[in-house]
Amino acid sequence: MTQKVPHNQYDLTFKRVLQFKDVFLNFLKDHLDRDWVDKIDPESLEFVDRSFIKDEFLEKEADVIYKAKLEETDIYFYVLIEAQSTVDESMPIRLFEYMNLIWKRHMEENKEELLPPIIPIVLYNGKKNWSVPRHIIRGYDIFKDDIFNYWLVDVNKLDEEKLKGRLDLLSSILYLEKSKRYAEEFVKKLNEVSEYIRGLPQEQLKVFCSWLLRIVRPQVIDQMKNMIDDLLKKVEEEGVDDVGDFIFNVQQLIQEYYKQAEEKGKEKGYEEGIEEGIKQGIEKGSKETLMNIVKNMILAGADDNFIAKVTGLEIEQIKKVRSNLMN
Repeated sequence: MTQKVPHNQYDLTFKRVLQFKDVFLNFLKDHLDRDWVDKIDPESLEFVDRSFIKDEFLEKEADVIYKAKLEETDIYFYVLIEAQSTVDESMPIRLFEYMNLIWKRHMEENKEELLPPIIPIVLYNGKKNWSVPRHIIRGYDIFKDDIFNYWLVDVNKLDEEKLKGRLDLLSSILYLEKSKRYAEEFVKKLNEVSEYIRGLPQEQLKVFCSWLLRIVRPQVIDQMKNMIDDLLKKVEEEGVDDVGDFIFNVQQLIQEYYKQAEEKGKEKGYEEGIEEGIKQGIEKGSKETLMNIVKNMILAGADDNFIAKVTGLEIEQIKKVRSNLMN
């Protein structure tokens, strides 16, 4: 059975970043305050194919599963990318369902009597403070505080100096993520990390540049969106030759949007400016215009709840548009 591609392509950037084993290991050491993290055998880290996750769980998640060894014990890390504007109250039960699927697959392959520990981690990037309890159920042995709880890495609350000092691919993206709604600050930070970005291996550089273009795309006029889409395709297929020129051009695009937003009296915040522009388009446009707006928001990575809030459409209408785009 063919899997559906998770519709929030923006979230997939984080999945791709965390597929680099050294980046993932640094992520664990930076954000999991547990002594046993240092005992993980780096050579044992294994990226796990998630094709066994059932179709009903593939609608919105872009997630990462790793397997590792710790003192001859298998341990799994399940990272759920939750880059959305709303806080999901069902998170504990969702995590528990996913963990059950991992355990079932492991038991089928290994025929062991005992379940391996699974450490669930939620990487959250929404605007609101995360308010969902992190406790799921008490665990066992040395992992009793971790198995049925998840770690929250809230991008909004990460220490900027620590991120800038780390200088790896994920830390650089998270450092910029904290300012993506503010053009001047974003451009300044992009300039700060540009020298490091120039030294990235080509595969990591492609991931960074793709992420950067997806940040910029919703902010430019419609005539430039096709240009960015073409550039995205080229980056994915061929990589980036001149990183300096690439970053400079992106900074110019951001500054041009910022200038236009100021002239129109918009807020400097990216998301607020996008929302206002969409609403103006809806007021002036027809049903066809509205559908085009919905399509563009889907392709830009907006979730269904946000699209419904801005356009006034029912969730089912939006899901239908999304389904047609993905097929």
